[in-house]
Order: sequence, then C-alpha cells, then structure tokens
Amino acid sequence: MDEQPTVADITALQELMFPSAAMCVRVAAELRLADLLADGPLTTAELATRTGTEPRPLSQALRVLAVEGVFAEVSPGVFANTPKSTLLREGVPDSQYVMSGLGAADWLWASYGELGHSVRTGGPGFEKAYGTSLWAWLGQHPGAARQFNDAMREFSATWGPRIVASYAEFGAAEVVADLGGGTGAFLTEILTRYPSVARGVVVDQPSVVEQARARADLAPLISSGRLDFFPGDFFADVPTGIDVYTTKQITHSWSDAQLVALLKRCRDASPAARFAAAELVQSHDASKFLRHFDIMMYATMAGFLRTEDEYADVFAQAGYQLQRIVPTGTAFAVIEATPV
Repeated sequence: MDEQPTVADITALQELMFPSAAMCVRVAAELRLADLLADGPLTTAELATRTGTEPRPLSQALRVLAVEGVFAEVSPGVFANTPKSTLLREGVPDSQYVMSGLGAADWLWASYGELGHSVRTGGPGFEKAYGTSLWAWLGQHPGAARQFNDAMREFSATWGPRIVASYAEFGAAEVVADLGGGTGAFLTEILTRYPSVARGVVVDQPSVVEQARARADLAPLISSGRLDFFPGDFFADVPTGIDVYTTKQITHSWSDAQLVALLKRCRDASPAARFAAAELVQSHDASKFLRHFDIMMYATMAGFLRTEDEYADVFAQAGYQLQRIVPTGTAFAVIEATPV
C-alpha cells in the first residue's frame, strides 16, 4: 500500500508547478540588477528607482531568486549579490548573462507549452507551436538566431576550457575538425591550449561561418592558417585529411540514423581519424541539469541524450569502437571512438 502523502509532500509538489524562476532570472539579467549590486547591498526601493520598475513586484522576483541562492536578502527588503547572481553580469568570467535570456526566451516557453504534444507523439513541441522546425525558424528570425548563437558561444566560453583541458589527446592531433563548430569558440580553445595542433577546421552552415570570419579575435588564428572553415551541410560533406573529428553539444539533436550517416561520412573522408564528442551522457543517476536538458531537447527538436551503451551502438553501426568516456569535471564528458 502506498504511503499517505504528507503536507510537506503536497507543498513540495505544488512548488514544482510554478514556472517563475527562469523568468525571474531573465528579468534580473535584463534589469542588470547584479551590476547595480556590485558595490554592495541596496534596498528594493533603491533598485526600483534605478531600474524604473515597481518596488513590490521587483521585491517579489528577488525573493524568488534569493530562496534559490541567486541574490541574498541580507535584511528585510535589502538585497546583495551572491556568487550565482554575479554570473548574471555581462563580461565577468563564466558569465551566464546571454544564457539567462535564452533560458526564458519566448520561443522556448512556447515549446514547453506543447510538451504534452511531444510526450504523446514524439514530435517537437516547437513545431506544434510554430508550424516549422526550430532551425528553419531561427533562419527567418535573425534576432533570435543571434541570441541563440551568442548563448552557445557563452556556453562554450564557460565549459569549453574545462572540457579541452580534460582531453589532452587533442594535442596529439595535427588537424582537428569541429562539426557544427558555430562561430569557432570551442575549436579556438583547442588551438590555444594545444599549440601542437597545426590546423583547426570549423564546419558549419555558410551563414554561421560568415559570423565566425567576422570575429576580430579570431583574425590572428585565421591569418596564420591555423584556423580554417568548411562552410556547408556536414551531413552532405565533411573535410578530408582530419586526425580528430569533434562535436560539442550537438549529437543530441540528431536521430540515430542521422548520427550513423554522419559518422560513416567521416569514416569515409578520413579513415584513420578518431571521433571525440564532447556531449552530455544520460544515465540512471543523471543530475537534475541533465534531466531538465533532456526534456528541453525533446520539446524543441525531439532531441535526446544518449546513454553510454547507446553511443557504443551508433558508433559500432558506423564502423567505430567506443574506447572510453572521459569525465571533464562538468556535466559534459568526452566520448572517444576509433575506427575499427
């Protein structure tokens, strides 16, 4: 017989029904509250005056965040920064300023609103809400696409150095190709940390490659020949002469059939190349972050996180053998496979 629920159980369940935390984070970032508190605590009234907001709802939003450790209410109505809230400042180390906006973006909330559709049909909630795929929609909405790409670059700046430092085998390669490499953040980290890598190749859509070429900070790597680009659809073509193909946080976007097809293409293009995927690996004891991320992927594009066994299976279908899962001290791991 099931245990009878307690009042605490009822309250805990009801607390899960509030979607407000992500939006409060977004509002706090938009109002630059962490910047205003950088020099010390301020009252809600002072914050409201400086941000042109209403004190009561501002206080309510701050209290929601304070209970999660984002800001601290040091005395009634007086708030201060915490290590978590400091991350909402733009330009600080490991800043999550752009990501805070993406996490509560209108299109993402609309996708969550159709999660029931995803659960019932296996299709992405985004397509139910917008009538097209996320990628097609981003292609038609440059502002949202820019926010998405900026958030991915910020995400790479946070986790990329830690991932790259955990996989020293990058340094043994002469040429590394980053499939879906975006504007080059992850590959730049590899080239910077491992000078022994002679050349890196960003493989992505032409519009994304154009953004990467326009980055002033990449100019020295580009002019020296260490950073190159391969614009196009990597499901149709990938560069040859590669020692390591890598991906970061994208294989969860593809079906098994798509991933196997891509791996086979890489195998044909560079038969001796290793594959090193920096990805989130699902497991029965996965963290809260991974579980929520998994749901987000299904809601937006019917993507999903794979287990170690599932990765081993798709690699085997493409002629690779999974060698090991390398922990990185983050939510990510490096999944290493070699051609059979």
